[in-house]
Amino acid sequence: MSMIMVDGIKDIVFHNGIVRIDCLAAGPNGEQRASGTIVIPANVTGPILQSLANAMQELDKKIREHAAEMANKQPQGTAD
Repeated sequence: MSMIMVDGIKDIVFHNGIVRIDCLAAGPNGEQRASGTIVIPANVTGPILQSLANAMQELDKKIREHAAEMANKQPQGTAD
């Protein structure tokens, strides 16, 4: 299994029942360059995108909860 770094999306194409998502990543000089293509059969594109959206919402919720816990654990500042 290979991994693709995704800093952005260049193009999304539907052809012959396949969705192709051309991905971009920042190169060593900071310029965007092609990093790979995500290929998804069209009949499962909707459920896959919904799963990704749900997972990101859950991750965001956990990050916010963790940040709130960390903020509550920090000692209160003292006035001079």
